Amino acid sequence: MIRAFVCCLLLAQAPILKLPSETAEPAYGSPANLDFEKGAAGQLPDGWSLEPDSRFRGYSAELRREGCRTGSGCAVLMSGPETRKGSAGAILQEFAAAPYLGKRMRLRAWVKLEEGRRTDAIKLMLATDGEKSEETFVQKGRGVSAPEWTLAEVEGKVPFRAEVVHIVVTVTSGKAWVDDVSFEEVK
Repeated sequence: MIRAFVCCLLLAQAPILKLPSETAEPAYGSPANLDFEKGAAGQLPDGWSLEPDSRFRGYSAELRREGCRTGSGCAVLMSGPETRKGSAGAILQEFAAAPYLGKRMRLRAWVKLEEGRRTDAIKLMLATDGEKSEETFVQKGRGVSAPEWTLAEVEGKVPFRAEVVHIVVTVTSGKAWVDDVSFEEVK
């Protein structure tokens, strides 16, 4: 349910269809591979999914081993040459909400935008969903369009009836470099 809601709110596109060839199995226990150290270079990072409509709109994502902020891995979300103005691509991860219910959480990531248009930006989003639509929560962060590594963040309270948490990184054009993601309680 949240996938369709997230796409409508964030990307103003059709609901997301989860195709096995484009998505990783969700790590329902907890966030996984937030530092992008796991996976094969040139492939989607372990634990992360490319939002399927993103692929159809000309976006791709891959794990890189060079040019990262820290460590030996980072993710790059890229627009293709035929990407239409006004569209966006996204990588995401989902996991169980139970450990975070009622807590104020902060999603952070180091990001930089390469080859983007002047009005483009990388955005972080924290979303949850449950059985009923009134249990859905979406919080979008401010966009970052800097060509150097910049800390982006968004925070929000996980509703008591949430079942799944979604962390999302989007870009409209260019190359969105992402590294050192964290998801922590705000104290």
